[in-house]
Amino acid sequence: KSSTSCSIFPSLNCSCFQSNLDLTLTLPIKTYSHLYCQGTSLNQNTFQSPFGSDFKHQNRFRTISIQFFLQQKVEILTNQFDALAMLFSLTESNAQIEIALHFNGFQRIQFHPQAITSNIFQRKHQNTRLKLHFIPTNQFFTGEDNSMNNNEQFQFSKNPFAGLNVSQLKIHIHTLHDRFSSSSTFEDIFNNTNIGELHFDGSIIPPDQSQLPKSFKGFVRSLTLHRHVDTIDSTAFPYYSHVLSYNIHSIEAHSIDLQSFIPLYNNLRGLDLTKPRFEVSINKIIPSLDSLSLDIEYFNEQTLLGARHIHYLKFGPSLRRIHPQVLHSLPIRLRLLDLADINLSEMTTDSLCSLIEFMYRNSQRLINLIFPRTETLTECNCARLILDDIQSNHIYKNHLAQESTCSKQCRFSVCPIISEHFREKYPLITNNQRVISNLYDDLPSVDLFSDPSDMALMSFLVNQSSNEQIARSQSQSTSSASQYADDVNFSRVTHASENKQKKSKTTDYFSWMTLLTGIMIVLFIFIIIMSIIFFVRRHRKQSQFIAVPVYM
Repeated sequence: KSSTSCSIFPSLNCSCFQSNLDLTLTLPIKTYSHLYCQGTSLNQNTFQSPFGSDFKHQNRFRTISIQFFLQQKVEILTNQFDALAMLFSLTESNAQIEIALHFNGFQRIQFHPQAITSNIFQRKHQNTRLKLHFIPTNQFFTGEDNSMNNNEQFQFSKNPFAGLNVSQLKIHIHTLHDRFSSSSTFEDIFNNTNIGELHFDGSIIPPDQSQLPKSFKGFVRSLTLHRHVDTIDSTAFPYYSHVLSYNIHSIEAHSIDLQSFIPLYNNLRGLDLTKPRFEVSINKIIPSLDSLSLDIEYFNEQTLLGARHIHYLKFGPSLRRIHPQVLHSLPIRLRLLDLADINLSEMTTDSLCSLIEFMYRNSQRLINLIFPRTETLTECNCARLILDDIQSNHIYKNHLAQESTCSKQCRFSVCPIISEHFREKYPLITNNQRVISNLYDDLPSVDLFSDPSDMALMSFLVNQSSNEQIARSQSQSTSSASQYADDVNFSRVTHASENKQKKSKTTDYFSWMTLLTGIMIVLFIFIIIMSIIFFVRRHRKQSQFIAVPVYM
Protein backbone atom coordinates (compact mmCIF):
# COMPACT_ATOMS: atom_id res chain seq x y z
CA LYS A 1 0.00 0.00 0.00
CA SER A 2 1.16 3.52 -0.72
CA SER A 3 0.07 7.01 0.23
CA THR A 4 0.59 10.47 -1.14
CA SER A 5 -0.44 14.03 -0.49
CA CYS A 6 -3.42 14.96 -2.63
CA SER A 7 -5.28 18.20 -3.32
CA ILE A 8 -8.99 17.66 -2.72
CA PHE A 9 -10.20 20.57 -0.57
CA PRO A 10 -7.85 23.63 -0.51
CA SER A 11 -8.47 24.49 3.16
CA LEU A 12 -7.76 20.94 4.35
CA ASN A 13 -4.54 18.97 4.46
CA CYS A 14 -5.38 15.66 2.73
CA SER A 15 -3.61 12.35 2.08
CA CYS A 16 -4.72 9.60 -0.28
CA PHE A 17 -4.07 5.90 0.43
CA GLN A 18 -4.08 2.98 -1.95
CA SER A 19 -5.47 -0.44 -1.15
CA ASN A 20 -4.72 -3.82 -2.71
CA LEU A 21 -7.75 -3.33 -4.91
CA ASP A 22 -6.24 -0.16 -6.40
CA LEU A 23 -3.08 -2.03 -7.35
CA THR A 24 -5.08 -4.43 -9.53
CA LEU A 25 -6.73 -1.71 -11.59
CA THR A 26 -5.24 -0.73 -14.94
CA LEU A 27 -6.23 2.90 -15.39
CA PRO A 28 -4.41 5.88 -16.93
CA ILE A 29 -4.07 7.54 -13.52
CA LYS A 30 -3.31 6.13 -10.09
CA THR A 31 -6.45 5.64 -7.99
CA TYR A 32 -6.94 5.62 -4.23
CA SER A 33 -9.52 4.01 -1.94
CA HIS A 34 -8.97 5.94 1.29
CA LEU A 35 -8.93 9.69 1.98
CA TYR A 36 -7.81 11.30 5.23
CA CYS A 37 -7.99 15.08 5.80
CA GLN A 38 -7.30 17.48 8.67
CA GLY A 39 -8.33 21.07 9.19
CA THR A 40 -8.50 23.83 11.80
CA SER A 41 -11.58 25.58 10.46
CA LEU A 42 -15.05 24.73 9.19
CA ASN A 43 -17.18 27.26 7.38
CA GLN A 44 -19.50 27.56 4.39
CA ASN A 45 -16.57 27.61 1.93
CA THR A 46 -14.74 24.51 3.21
CA PHE A 47 -16.57 22.08 0.90
CA GLN A 48 -17.43 24.48 -1.91
CA SER A 49 -15.70 25.11 -5.23
CA PRO A 50 -13.07 25.82 -6.27
CA PHE A 51 -11.85 22.37 -5.33
CA GLY A 52 -8.32 20.99 -5.44
CA SER A 53 -6.64 19.68 -8.58
CA ASP A 54 -7.26 16.01 -7.64
CA PHE A 55 -10.94 16.43 -6.82
CA LYS A 56 -12.15 15.67 -10.35
CA HIS A 57 -9.93 12.60 -10.91
CA GLN A 58 -10.07 10.88 -7.54
CA ASN A 59 -13.62 9.57 -7.31
CA ARG A 60 -13.21 5.90 -6.42
CA PHE A 61 -12.87 6.30 -2.67
CA ARG A 62 -14.38 3.80 -0.25
CA THR A 63 -13.60 5.54 3.04
CA ILE A 64 -13.28 9.23 3.91
CA SER A 65 -12.11 10.43 7.32
CA ILE A 66 -11.98 14.15 8.16
CA GLN A 67 -10.79 15.61 11.47
CA PHE A 68 -11.50 19.17 12.57
CA PHE A 69 -9.55 20.78 15.41
CA LEU A 70 -11.80 23.69 16.24
CA GLN A 71 -12.27 26.45 18.76
CA GLN A 72 -15.24 28.34 20.14
CA LYS A 73 -18.57 27.85 18.39
CA VAL A 74 -19.02 25.67 15.30
CA GLU A 75 -21.99 25.62 12.95
CA ILE A 76 -22.94 22.70 10.70
CA LEU A 77 -24.86 24.32 7.87
CA THR A 78 -27.64 22.77 5.80
CA ASN A 79 -26.23 20.24 3.30
CA GLN A 80 -22.70 21.36 4.16
CA PHE A 81 -21.03 18.01 3.40
CA ASP A 82 -22.88 17.16 0.18
CA ALA A 83 -19.75 17.63 -1.96
CA LEU A 84 -18.32 14.43 -0.47
CA ALA A 85 -20.70 12.42 -2.63
CA MET A 86 -18.69 13.31 -5.75
CA LEU A 87 -15.71 11.40 -4.36
CA PHE A 88 -17.73 8.14 -4.58
CA SER A 89 -19.13 8.67 -8.07
CA LEU A 90 -17.09 5.87 -9.73
CA THR A 91 -16.93 3.53 -6.77
CA GLU A 92 -18.58 0.16 -7.40
CA SER A 93 -22.23 0.10 -6.37
CA ASN A 94 -21.80 -3.03 -4.22
CA ALA A 95 -18.94 -1.53 -2.21
CA GLN A 96 -19.24 -0.56 1.45
CA ILE A 97 -18.92 3.22 1.79
CA GLU A 98 -17.88 4.89 5.04
CA ILE A 99 -17.57 8.54 6.11
CA ALA A 100 -16.10 9.53 9.50
CA LEU A 101 -16.34 13.14 10.74
CA HIS A 102 -14.40 14.12 13.88
CA PHE A 103 -15.06 17.38 15.70
CA ASN A 104 -12.46 18.11 18.41
CA GLY A 105 -11.89 20.96 20.85
CA PHE A 106 -15.01 23.00 20.17
CA GLN A 107 -16.87 24.88 22.87
CA ARG A 108 -20.31 24.70 21.29
CA ILE A 109 -21.65 23.10 18.13
CA GLN A 110 -24.90 23.89 16.37
CA PHE A 111 -26.66 21.78 13.73
CA HIS A 112 -28.94 23.53 11.25
CA PRO A 113 -31.93 21.77 9.66
CA GLN A 114 -30.84 18.90 7.37
CA ALA A 115 -27.20 19.48 8.30
CA ILE A 116 -26.29 15.87 7.46
CA THR A 117 -28.41 13.90 5.05
CA SER A 118 -28.00 11.05 2.59
CA ASN A 119 -26.84 13.55 -0.01
CA ILE A 120 -23.30 13.00 1.25
CA PHE A 121 -23.46 9.52 -0.36
CA GLN A 122 -24.21 8.32 -3.84
CA ARG A 123 -27.70 6.89 -3.95
CA LYS A 124 -26.48 3.81 -5.84
CA HIS A 125 -24.68 2.58 -2.74
CA GLN A 126 -26.84 0.51 -0.40
CA ASN A 127 -24.22 -0.28 2.27
CA THR A 128 -23.36 3.13 3.74
CA ARG A 129 -21.87 3.88 7.15
CA LEU A 130 -21.46 7.18 8.98
CA LYS A 131 -19.38 7.90 12.08
CA LEU A 132 -19.67 11.13 14.08
CA HIS A 133 -17.13 11.84 16.85
CA PHE A 134 -17.67 14.77 19.21
CA ILE A 135 -14.97 15.69 21.73
CA PRO A 136 -15.73 19.19 23.05
CA THR A 137 -13.46 21.22 25.29
CA ASN A 138 -14.25 21.43 28.98
CA GLN A 139 -13.09 25.04 29.31
CA PHE A 140 -14.77 28.28 28.28
CA PHE A 141 -12.67 30.79 26.39
CA THR A 142 -12.00 34.30 27.71
CA GLY A 143 -14.36 36.90 26.29
CA GLU A 144 -17.09 34.40 25.37
CA ASP A 145 -20.63 34.81 26.56
CA ASN A 146 -20.83 32.26 29.36
CA SER A 147 -24.49 32.84 30.13
CA MET A 148 -25.33 29.46 28.57
CA ASN A 149 -24.73 26.54 30.85
CA ASN A 150 -22.92 23.43 29.75
CA ASN A 151 -26.17 21.71 28.77
CA GLU A 152 -26.20 23.80 25.60
CA GLN A 153 -22.87 22.61 24.22
CA PHE A 154 -24.91 20.76 21.59
CA GLN A 155 -27.67 22.69 19.87
CA PHE A 156 -29.96 21.11 17.29
CA SER A 157 -32.46 22.82 15.06
CA LYS A 158 -35.56 20.95 14.00
CA ASN A 159 -34.88 17.84 11.89
CA PRO A 160 -31.05 18.15 11.77
CA PHE A 161 -30.67 14.66 10.18
CA ALA A 162 -33.92 14.61 8.18
CA GLY A 163 -33.50 12.52 5.05
CA LEU A 164 -30.54 10.55 6.41
CA ASN A 165 -30.75 6.94 5.22
CA VAL A 166 -27.75 4.79 6.28
CA SER A 167 -27.02 1.19 7.10
CA GLN A 168 -25.12 2.16 10.22
CA LEU A 169 -24.63 5.34 12.26
CA LYS A 170 -22.14 5.48 15.15
CA ILE A 171 -22.08 8.53 17.40
CA HIS A 172 -19.27 8.90 19.93
CA ILE A 173 -19.72 11.71 22.45
CA HIS A 174 -16.99 12.33 25.00
CA THR A 175 -18.14 14.70 27.75
CA LEU A 176 -17.89 14.92 31.51
CA HIS A 177 -21.61 14.35 31.82
CA ASP A 178 -23.44 11.06 31.93
CA ARG A 179 -26.16 12.32 29.59
CA PHE A 180 -25.98 14.12 26.30
CA SER A 181 -25.28 17.80 27.05
CA SER A 182 -28.23 19.18 25.14
CA SER A 183 -31.87 19.96 25.68
CA SER A 184 -32.77 18.04 22.50
CA THR A 185 -34.08 14.51 22.82
CA PHE A 186 -33.68 11.37 20.78
CA GLU A 187 -36.99 11.97 19.05
CA ASP A 188 -36.04 15.56 18.12
CA ILE A 189 -32.72 14.63 16.54
CA PHE A 190 -33.61 11.44 14.66
CA ASN A 191 -37.04 12.36 13.38
CA ASN A 192 -37.54 11.59 9.66
CA THR A 193 -34.49 9.32 9.45
CA ASN A 194 -34.05 5.70 8.34
CA ILE A 195 -31.21 4.00 10.21
CA GLY A 196 -30.36 0.32 10.25
CA GLU A 197 -27.98 0.21 13.21
CA LEU A 198 -27.58 3.14 15.58
CA HIS A 199 -24.77 3.12 18.17
CA PHE A 200 -24.16 5.53 21.06
CA ASP A 201 -20.72 5.38 22.63
CA GLY A 202 -19.98 7.49 25.72
CA SER A 203 -22.59 10.05 26.67
CA ILE A 204 -26.06 9.16 25.47
CA ILE A 205 -28.78 11.10 23.69
CA PRO A 206 -31.69 10.51 26.09
CA PRO A 207 -35.24 9.73 24.96
CA ASP A 208 -38.16 12.00 25.67
CA GLN A 209 -39.22 11.41 29.28
CA SER A 210 -42.41 13.49 29.16
CA GLN A 211 -45.75 11.77 29.58
CA LEU A 212 -47.18 13.56 26.56
CA PRO A 213 -47.17 11.52 23.32
CA LYS A 214 -44.62 12.82 20.84
CA SER A 215 -44.79 12.39 17.09
CA PHE A 216 -41.85 10.42 15.72
CA LYS A 217 -41.69 9.57 12.03
CA GLY A 218 -38.23 8.08 11.95
CA PHE A 219 -37.26 4.39 11.78
CA VAL A 220 -34.40 2.92 13.82
CA ARG A 221 -34.15 -0.82 13.45
CA SER A 222 -31.53 -1.36 16.15
CA LEU A 223 -30.08 0.81 18.92
CA THR A 224 -27.01 -0.21 20.93
CA LEU A 225 -25.68 1.74 23.92
CA HIS A 226 -21.99 1.19 24.77
CA ARG A 227 -21.35 2.49 28.28
CA HIS A 228 -18.98 2.43 31.28
CA VAL A 229 -21.35 2.59 34.27
CA ASP A 230 -21.33 1.39 37.87
CA THR A 231 -24.80 -0.16 37.82
CA ILE A 232 -26.63 -1.63 34.87
CA ASP A 233 -30.21 -0.48 35.33
CA SER A 234 -32.99 1.59 33.79
CA THR A 235 -31.28 4.82 34.86
CA ALA A 236 -28.00 4.19 33.05
CA PHE A 237 -29.83 2.60 30.11
CA PRO A 238 -33.17 4.42 29.67
CA TYR A 239 -36.05 3.02 27.68
CA TYR A 240 -36.21 3.95 23.97
CA SER A 241 -39.72 3.15 22.87
CA HIS A 242 -39.24 4.15 19.23
CA VAL A 243 -36.54 1.61 18.32
CA LEU A 244 -37.38 -1.85 17.10
CA SER A 245 -34.48 -3.60 18.84
CA TYR A 246 -32.66 -2.32 21.93
CA ASN A 247 -29.23 -3.65 22.96
CA ILE A 248 -27.18 -2.94 26.08
CA HIS A 249 -23.38 -3.15 26.08
CA SER A 250 -21.88 -2.54 29.50
CA ILE A 251 -18.13 -2.37 30.19
CA GLU A 252 -16.66 -3.12 33.64
CA ALA A 253 -19.87 -2.55 35.59
CA HIS A 254 -20.01 -3.36 39.30
CA SER A 255 -23.63 -4.51 39.62
CA ILE A 256 -26.81 -5.16 37.67
CA ASP A 257 -30.51 -4.70 38.38
CA LEU A 258 -32.43 -6.77 35.84
CA GLN A 259 -35.71 -6.19 37.65
CA SER A 260 -35.63 -2.52 36.63
CA PHE A 261 -36.06 -3.57 32.97
CA ILE A 262 -39.23 -5.57 33.64
CA PRO A 263 -41.86 -5.27 32.21
CA LEU A 264 -41.39 -1.96 30.35
CA TYR A 265 -38.43 -2.93 28.14
CA ASN A 266 -40.38 -5.02 25.65
CA ASN A 267 -37.80 -4.32 22.90
CA LEU A 268 -34.67 -5.28 24.87
CA ARG A 269 -33.12 -7.91 22.61
CA GLY A 270 -29.43 -8.04 23.51
CA LEU A 271 -27.30 -7.91 26.66
CA ASP A 272 -23.50 -7.70 26.35
CA LEU A 273 -21.43 -7.68 29.56
CA THR A 274 -17.71 -7.06 29.10
CA LYS A 275 -15.46 -7.79 32.09
CA PRO A 276 -18.08 -7.18 34.78
CA ARG A 277 -16.77 -6.66 38.32
CA PHE A 278 -19.42 -8.91 39.86
CA GLU A 279 -20.57 -12.51 39.68
CA VAL A 280 -23.00 -12.63 36.81
CA SER A 281 -26.30 -14.42 37.24
CA ILE A 282 -29.11 -13.86 34.75
CA ASN A 283 -31.70 -14.62 37.43
CA LYS A 284 -34.63 -12.74 35.87
CA ILE A 285 -36.56 -13.73 32.78
CA ILE A 286 -36.80 -10.92 30.22
CA PRO A 287 -39.12 -12.38 27.55
CA SER A 288 -37.81 -10.25 24.66
CA LEU A 289 -34.13 -11.03 25.36
CA ASP A 290 -32.73 -13.38 22.73
CA SER A 291 -29.00 -12.50 22.59
CA LEU A 292 -26.48 -12.78 25.43
CA SER A 293 -22.74 -12.10 25.34
CA LEU A 294 -20.71 -12.64 28.52
CA ASP A 295 -17.02 -11.87 28.83
CA ILE A 296 -16.47 -13.43 32.26
CA GLU A 297 -13.88 -15.77 33.79
CA TYR A 298 -16.18 -18.42 35.22
CA PHE A 299 -19.53 -19.82 34.10
CA ASN A 300 -21.31 -21.58 36.96
CA GLU A 301 -24.68 -23.29 37.29
CA GLN A 302 -26.42 -19.98 38.13
CA THR A 303 -25.00 -17.87 35.30
CA LEU A 304 -27.71 -18.71 32.74
CA LEU A 305 -30.47 -19.47 35.21
CA GLY A 306 -33.03 -17.10 33.66
CA ALA A 307 -31.73 -17.21 30.08
CA ARG A 308 -33.32 -20.46 29.00
CA HIS A 309 -35.03 -18.83 26.02
CA ILE A 310 -32.17 -17.03 24.24
CA HIS A 311 -31.19 -17.80 20.64
CA TYR A 312 -27.61 -16.48 20.61
CA LEU A 313 -24.92 -17.01 23.25
CA LYS A 314 -21.33 -15.79 23.12
CA PHE A 315 -18.40 -16.56 25.42
CA GLY A 316 -15.77 -13.82 25.71
CA PRO A 317 -11.95 -13.97 25.81
CA SER A 318 -11.81 -13.78 29.62
CA LEU A 319 -13.19 -17.31 30.00
CA ARG A 320 -11.00 -19.54 32.19
CA ARG A 321 -13.38 -22.05 33.78
CA ILE A 322 -16.77 -23.42 32.89
CA HIS A 323 -18.89 -25.78 34.94
CA PRO A 324 -19.76 -28.93 32.91
CA GLN A 325 -23.43 -28.52 33.83
CA VAL A 326 -23.53 -25.26 31.85
CA LEU A 327 -22.74 -27.12 28.63
CA HIS A 328 -25.18 -29.94 29.41
CA SER A 329 -28.09 -27.57 30.06
CA LEU A 330 -27.75 -24.86 27.44
CA PRO A 331 -30.90 -22.93 26.48
CA ILE A 332 -33.31 -25.17 24.62
CA ARG A 333 -33.95 -22.49 21.96
CA LEU A 334 -30.25 -21.82 21.36
CA ARG A 335 -29.44 -21.54 17.66
CA LEU A 336 -25.91 -20.15 17.68
CA LEU A 337 -23.06 -20.60 20.17
CA ASP A 338 -20.20 -18.18 19.44
CA LEU A 339 -16.83 -19.35 20.80
CA ALA A 340 -14.67 -17.35 18.40
CA ASP A 341 -13.11 -15.08 21.03
CA ILE A 342 -12.16 -17.80 23.53
CA ASN A 343 -8.45 -18.15 24.32
CA LEU A 344 -8.07 -21.92 24.67
CA SER A 345 -4.51 -21.69 25.99
CA GLU A 346 -5.76 -19.73 29.04
CA MET A 347 -8.44 -22.21 30.11
CA THR A 348 -8.02 -24.76 32.87
CA THR A 349 -7.44 -28.33 31.73
CA ASP A 350 -10.74 -29.78 32.95
CA SER A 351 -12.77 -26.92 31.45
CA LEU A 352 -10.88 -27.18 28.17
CA CYS A 353 -11.56 -30.91 27.98
CA SER A 354 -15.27 -30.39 28.72
CA LEU A 355 -15.58 -27.69 26.08
CA ILE A 356 -13.77 -29.73 23.42
CA GLU A 357 -15.97 -32.74 24.17
CA PHE A 358 -19.06 -30.56 23.83
CA MET A 359 -17.88 -29.25 20.45
CA TYR A 360 -16.98 -32.77 19.34
CA ARG A 361 -20.39 -34.20 20.27
CA ASN A 362 -22.48 -31.28 18.98
CA SER A 363 -20.65 -30.06 15.89
CA GLN A 364 -23.11 -31.77 13.55
CA ARG A 365 -26.31 -31.21 15.52
CA LEU A 366 -28.90 -28.45 15.40
CA ILE A 367 -26.72 -26.00 17.35
CA ASN A 368 -24.59 -23.85 15.06
CA LEU A 369 -21.09 -23.41 16.44
CA ILE A 370 -18.56 -20.68 15.74
CA PHE A 371 -15.33 -22.41 16.68
CA PRO A 372 -12.50 -20.81 18.67
CA ARG A 373 -9.57 -19.36 16.79
CA THR A 374 -6.53 -21.62 16.92
CA GLU A 375 -3.88 -19.38 15.36
CA THR A 376 -2.36 -18.61 18.76
CA LEU A 377 -1.89 -22.31 19.58
CA THR A 378 1.23 -24.23 18.58
CA GLU A 379 1.08 -26.55 15.59
CA CYS A 380 1.34 -29.62 17.85
CA ASN A 381 -1.32 -28.47 20.30
CA CYS A 382 -3.84 -31.31 20.57
CA ALA A 383 -6.77 -28.90 21.00
CA ARG A 384 -5.84 -27.26 17.73
CA LEU A 385 -5.48 -30.60 15.93
CA ILE A 386 -8.83 -31.98 17.06
CA LEU A 387 -10.65 -28.73 16.25
CA ASP A 388 -9.14 -28.81 12.78
CA ASP A 389 -10.47 -32.34 12.40
CA ILE A 390 -13.92 -31.41 13.71
CA GLN A 391 -14.18 -28.57 11.23
CA SER A 392 -12.99 -30.91 8.47
CA ASN A 393 -15.98 -33.25 8.76
CA HIS A 394 -14.72 -35.20 11.74
CA ILE A 395 -12.65 -38.39 11.34
CA TYR A 396 -11.07 -39.63 8.13
CA LYS A 397 -11.08 -43.32 8.85
CA ASN A 398 -8.51 -45.56 7.15
CA HIS A 399 -6.65 -42.49 5.99
CA LEU A 400 -3.20 -42.62 7.51
CA ALA A 401 -1.29 -40.64 4.91
CA GLN A 402 -1.49 -37.46 6.97
CA GLU A 403 -0.38 -39.11 10.21
CA SER A 404 2.24 -37.09 11.99
CA THR A 405 4.26 -37.23 15.14
CA CYS A 406 2.03 -34.56 16.67
CA SER A 407 -1.12 -36.54 15.98
CA LYS A 408 0.34 -39.70 17.49
CA GLN A 409 1.31 -37.84 20.63
CA CYS A 410 -2.31 -36.78 21.03
CA ARG A 411 -3.30 -40.45 21.44
CA PHE A 412 -2.00 -40.07 24.99
CA SER A 413 -3.66 -36.71 25.75
CA VAL A 414 -4.98 -36.02 29.26
CA CYS A 415 -8.34 -35.18 27.68
CA PRO A 416 -10.24 -38.46 27.17
CA ILE A 417 -12.09 -37.17 24.10
CA ILE A 418 -8.84 -36.15 22.41
CA SER A 419 -7.20 -39.47 23.20
CA GLU A 420 -10.27 -41.36 21.96
CA HIS A 421 -10.38 -39.37 18.75
CA PHE A 422 -6.76 -39.88 17.76
CA ARG A 423 -6.67 -43.54 18.84
CA GLU A 424 -9.59 -44.13 16.50
CA LYS A 425 -8.10 -42.08 13.72
CA TYR A 426 -4.58 -43.48 14.05
CA PRO A 427 -4.83 -46.92 15.72
CA LEU A 428 -1.83 -48.26 17.58
CA ILE A 429 -1.97 -51.52 15.48
CA THR A 430 -2.80 -51.05 11.81
CA ASN A 431 -3.38 -53.04 8.62
CA ASN A 432 -4.87 -56.00 10.57
CA GLN A 433 -1.37 -57.04 11.65
CA ARG A 434 -0.85 -58.05 15.27
CA VAL A 435 2.41 -57.46 17.01
CA ILE A 436 2.73 -59.94 19.87
CA SER A 437 5.98 -60.25 21.75
CA ASN A 438 6.32 -61.13 25.42
CA LEU A 439 9.90 -59.97 25.23
CA TYR A 440 8.89 -56.34 24.70
CA ASP A 441 5.75 -56.05 26.86
CA ASP A 442 7.26 -53.16 28.76
CA LEU A 443 7.94 -51.09 25.64
CA PRO A 444 5.62 -48.14 24.83
CA SER A 445 3.11 -48.61 22.04
CA VAL A 446 4.74 -47.64 18.75
CA ASP A 447 3.29 -47.91 15.28
CA LEU A 448 5.70 -50.18 13.37
CA PHE A 449 4.32 -49.17 10.01
CA SER A 450 4.80 -45.43 10.18
CA ASP A 451 7.43 -42.88 9.35
CA PRO A 452 11.25 -43.41 9.58
CA SER A 453 11.46 -41.61 12.94
CA ASP A 454 9.27 -44.31 14.50
CA MET A 455 11.38 -47.08 12.95
CA ALA A 456 14.49 -45.52 14.41
CA LEU A 457 12.85 -45.29 17.82
CA MET A 458 11.76 -48.94 17.71
CA SER A 459 15.22 -50.06 16.58
CA PHE A 460 16.81 -48.21 19.47
CA LEU A 461 14.43 -49.73 22.01
CA VAL A 462 14.82 -53.27 20.61
CA ASN A 463 18.61 -53.01 20.60
CA GLN A 464 18.55 -51.60 24.10
CA SER A 465 16.40 -54.50 25.33
CA SER A 466 18.57 -57.07 23.51
CA ASN A 467 21.75 -55.65 25.02
CA GLU A 468 20.23 -55.85 28.47
CA GLN A 469 19.41 -59.52 27.92
CA ILE A 470 22.92 -60.32 26.63
CA ALA A 471 24.45 -58.66 29.67
CA ARG A 472 22.27 -60.65 32.00
CA SER A 473 23.15 -63.87 30.16
CA GLN A 474 26.88 -63.21 30.45
CA SER A 475 26.64 -62.45 34.17
CA GLN A 476 24.86 -65.74 34.78
CA SER A 477 27.02 -67.95 32.51
CA THR A 478 29.53 -68.96 35.28
CA SER A 479 26.89 -70.63 37.46
CA SER A 480 24.60 -72.00 34.75
CA ALA A 481 26.11 -75.56 34.78
CA SER A 482 25.65 -76.23 38.48
CA GLN A 483 22.27 -74.57 38.53
CA TYR A 484 21.10 -76.70 35.60
CA ALA A 485 21.32 -80.01 37.48
CA ASP A 486 19.56 -78.57 40.49
CA ASP A 487 16.89 -77.15 38.24
CA VAL A 488 16.39 -80.57 36.57
CA ASN A 489 16.10 -82.39 39.88
CA PHE A 490 13.78 -79.76 41.28
CA SER A 491 11.69 -80.03 38.15
CA ARG A 492 11.46 -83.81 38.44
CA VAL A 493 10.43 -83.66 42.07
CA THR A 494 7.91 -81.00 41.29
CA HIS A 495 6.39 -82.98 38.41
CA ALA A 496 6.26 -86.16 40.53
CA SER A 497 4.53 -84.32 43.32
CA GLU A 498 2.06 -82.79 40.91
CA ASN A 499 1.31 -86.26 39.37
CA LYS A 500 0.71 -87.76 42.80
CA GLN A 501 -1.62 -84.92 43.72
CA LYS A 502 -3.54 -85.39 40.49
CA LYS A 503 -3.85 -89.19 41.04
CA SER A 504 -4.95 -88.66 44.66
CA LYS A 505 -7.60 -86.20 43.59
CA THR A 506 -8.84 -88.61 40.88
CA THR A 507 -9.04 -91.56 43.33
CA ASP A 508 -10.95 -89.54 45.90
CA TYR A 509 -13.37 -88.43 43.25
CA PHE A 510 -14.20 -91.96 42.10
CA SER A 511 -14.49 -93.18 45.72
CA TRP A 512 -17.11 -90.59 46.54
CA MET A 513 -19.01 -91.34 43.35
CA THR A 514 -19.04 -95.11 44.08
CA LEU A 515 -20.28 -94.58 47.64
CA LEU A 516 -23.06 -92.28 46.52
CA THR A 517 -24.16 -94.69 43.79
CA GLY A 518 -24.28 -97.61 46.25
CA ILE A 519 -26.39 -95.69 48.73
CA MET A 520 -28.88 -94.77 46.04
CA ILE A 521 -29.15 -98.43 44.84
CA VAL A 522 -29.76 -99.73 48.38
CA LEU A 523 -32.39 -97.09 48.97
CA PHE A 524 -34.14 -97.98 45.74
CA ILE A 525 -34.17 -101.73 46.59
CA PHE A 526 -35.52 -100.96 50.07
CA ILE A 527 -38.40 -98.96 48.62
CA ILE A 528 -39.29 -101.77 46.20
CA ILE A 529 -39.27 -104.41 49.00
CA MET A 530 -41.46 -102.33 51.26
CA SER A 531 -43.93 -101.77 48.43
CA ILE A 532 -44.22 -105.53 47.78
CA ILE A 533 -44.79 -106.31 51.48
CA PHE A 534 -47.51 -103.68 51.66
CA PHE A 535 -49.49 -105.01 48.70
CA VAL A 536 -49.18 -108.69 49.88
CA ARG A 537 -50.56 -107.97 53.35
CA ARG A 538 -53.41 -106.00 51.89
CA HIS A 539 -54.36 -108.85 49.58
CA ARG A 540 -54.42 -111.37 52.44
CA LYS A 541 -56.74 -109.24 54.52
CA GLN A 542 -59.24 -109.01 51.70
CA SER A 543 -59.21 -112.76 50.96
CA GLN A 544 -59.80 -113.82 54.67
CA PHE A 545 -62.86 -111.59 55.17
CA ILE A 546 -66.19 -113.65 55.64
CA ALA A 547 -69.61 -112.02 55.73
CA VAL A 548 -71.68 -112.85 58.91
CA PRO A 549 -75.50 -112.76 58.68
CA VAL A 550 -77.33 -110.55 61.10
CA TYR A 551 -80.81 -111.41 62.42
CA MET A 552 -83.25 -108.78 63.62
